[in-house]
Amino acid sequence: MKVPSLPANKKPGVLPGFLVLSHRGHWPLWLALLAIGIIQTAAAAEYANVHPVQHQVQHQVQQPAQQPAQQPSAARLVLIIDDIGNNRILGQRTVDLPGPLNLAFLPHTPFARSLAEQSHRRGHEVMLHAPMANKNGAKLGPGGLTEAMTPQQWQTTLLDNLHAIPHVSGINNHMGSLLTENPDAMRTVMTVLQQRGLFFVDSLTTPASVARQQARQLGLPSLERDIFLDHVAEPDSIRHQFHKAVTLAKQRGLAVAIGHPYPATLEVLETELGNLSQLGVTLYSARQYLYDRLWQWPDETHGANDSKYRLQPFSLPALQSAIGSEL
Repeated sequence: MKVPSLPANKKPGVLPGFLVLSHRGHWPLWLALLAIGIIQTAAAAEYANVHPVQHQVQHQVQQPAQQPAQQPSAARLVLIIDDIGNNRILGQRTVDLPGPLNLAFLPHTPFARSLAEQSHRRGHEVMLHAPMANKNGAKLGPGGLTEAMTPQQWQTTLLDNLHAIPHVSGINNHMGSLLTENPDAMRTVMTVLQQRGLFFVDSLTTPASVARQQARQLGLPSLERDIFLDHVAEPDSIRHQFHKAVTLAKQRGLAVAIGHPYPATLEVLETELGNLSQLGVTLYSARQYLYDRLWQWPDETHGANDSKYRLQPFSLPALQSAIGSEL
């Protein structure tokens, strides 16, 4: 067998390994090492394909501080649009907005499933907008969680609602000024979400809500609403509230704003969302914001002055001992 000739100005010690081996007449050894390398590479690729979740988690644990080459703006706006599913035309306009947005769908409504599928394909975050009992006696629609229910009924109804919307990664409350003040109801809701690996955003329809308190006790990733865009559904008021959210995001690093698929709201958002980058603000999905921070635990350097958005460890107790055996 002819072996490669050794260049006159090179010494064997500085050649690549395979040329050194071949120059010294160790072709069988070189071929064996090459075969081993190919097999190991193929095995690693197969492991990553068969165990993608485990592979990803290990990568995150080993390198939690790894950052992308180009950092997004430090000011983040989590924008949630509620009440999607009953009106196809307004729902489609919402899905067509630039994002990523967080689109919250009412369960068991005519267009929720098809619009949720489109939202997922367009890169928006899909959420369940879970109807909850309110102090005004307003009708909840299908899938409502009421105070008269037992914990088993809360659990079953919420699971049915989650199954009605594809690609759900978290939920927020539709109305709920009464039920979000009920610790037992909120504990049941948060336990179901915890076992599903979902997050919760408190729409904060009452200042006495205990929803986030119960979420934190279970280590559930959660946020709460800062600003409603369209309590007054007029363009000037909505634009004012939108810029208020932008200012808050720049001051604090994060703002959570909630709007609805009203024609006036969509008109403002269709104009304003394209200008966010010029204002130094980045749209963010709630899930991405929360899970980017799952490895940031409180410590002695943060403690009492820590942000209200810092997470506790995401614990997963046994489901049967928590809420029953239906999940």
